[in-house]
Amino acid sequence: MADCLTPEAATNFASKDSNRLVGQIAKALAYNSPFVGLLTGGTFPSGTSDTIRSVIQEQALTADSLNSPTFTATKDLCGPVNSTENVASTEYSYTLGTKRAFGPKVCVKNGFSAFQGAYSMAEDSLKKLIGAITNADIRKNLYSRSGVKFVAGNSGVYSFSQCLTGGESQIDAAFANIPQNSIGQLNFKTVHTISRYLRETLLGEPFEDRTAGMHYKFIGGSDIVEQFRNEIGVKEVLVALTTGGYKFGSESLTAYQWETSTAYRGIALGVDQRPLRASAVVAGVPTLVEPFVSVATTNGNASRVNPAWVSAPFEVAFLVGANSFKRLVPERYTGEGSFKFAPQLAAGELQWHYVIDNNCNPYGDFGWHKYEITRAFQPVRPANVVPILFRRCPYDLGITACANTGSLL
Repeated sequence: MADCLTPEAATNFASKDSNRLVGQIAKALAYNSPFVGLLTGGTFPSGTSDTIRSVIQEQALTADSLNSPTFTATKDLCGPVNSTENVASTEYSYTLGTKRAFGPKVCVKNGFSAFQGAYSMAEDSLKKLIGAITNADIRKNLYSRSGVKFVAGNSGVYSFSQCLTGGESQIDAAFANIPQNSIGQLNFKTVHTISRYLRETLLGEPFEDRTAGMHYKFIGGSDIVEQFRNEIGVKEVLVALTTGGYKFGSESLTAYQWETSTAYRGIALGVDQRPLRASAVVAGVPTLVEPFVSVATTNGNASRVNPAWVSAPFEVAFLVGANSFKRLVPERYTGEGSFKFAPQLAAGELQWHYVIDNNCNPYGDFGWHKYEITRAFQPVRPANVVPILFRRCPYDLGITACANTGSLL
């Protein structure tokens, strides 16, 4: 009985109303997940290995010149071969990872006098939490395993090549070791320079759709997106398009995120409401700050925005091309022969755990939610992801001083 759940240990997350009034329960805020739909998917085969090697075919290398290819007169080409071309491949390895968790342990006696809909809203909030964890997990792997990284070093001090690290067919690149006092604010001009480098030097594949055409995706906080809109040059072009009656210009100036309109100069922008932020950068390694802290409420603990995250001086945005990684989920495995197991959770399914037994839960009073997320990230073209580290500048509110008018009380 020592391991059994007692009524005192059960979390009562439902708000009670002693007068039996029906309360209005606000749903938990679920922020957008711009990273969830960024990667293609697949399955991690069962019965193979804990770690799988992925072989990526490289671009073929000619033994001839691509400036002046050598052609021989056909009449003289009886037997000899002009050249032998080269092909190569790069190997990466990846493995499955799993996260498991329980929801609050609750007692049915506590729910008898609860507000109508309280448990449903709690379940909904757990589902949204799973989505937020999935989004953060994808972002974390793109951040750590990317083949290219960029630091916004101050112009005139650091060149483009000094700010950029990694390269084609690389993985797990580190940020350039630029002192944190020399890291400046990001601008659209720099992002477009990186996108040209990604396309022309690294041959990074762009996304393609009928609305935005061929484009890369930039994902950053709302502040940096708004900064891009106000940037000299970008703003003038968009205003001119709007004045000329083009819908694209109007949408680009007014939309919450640019992905609702055609990509601007080959870059579509999306907003991450909880971007990665850092309190310091030590030897090229950002000290990341958790976006939330735990706060005690009437019933249980809730998440609140972390003040240290709000005031953090550094932020990380992403410029992403297509086919960077694949997010794989495992094949269903139920055992072999007489060794049978229940189907395993993998994709973040939320299940209610409720078991009547002879010891801990003989009356069926207790239950809780459980979930499990199992996935692997298969590197395809890690250089198609470029995390960009930059400094967050103070807000420009546009408020100016004026002469005193009238009389002050």
